Amino acid sequence: MSNLVKIQNNQAVTSSRMVAEVFEREHRNVLKEIDKIIKDMGSAQKVATLFYETTYIHEQNKQEYRMYLMNRDG
Repeated sequence: MSNLVKIQNNQAVTSSRMVAEVFEREHRNVLKEIDKIIKDMGSAQKVATLFYETTYIHEQNKQEYRMYLMNRDG
């Protein structure tokens, strides 16, 4: 297992992929839950302080997929 937390822009963050790995969940289900949280929050400004949507390249098929980076509060 990789490090759960990394420092990015002077802030401790983790990724939705890491959350899925640590809690033994499928990444797509973690994404669905984060999407629900974001939808329920309503305020785009508040969402932006907790979650950052980005992408990663899958190691095996070299395709690009979405993921979230989130801080401790996210």
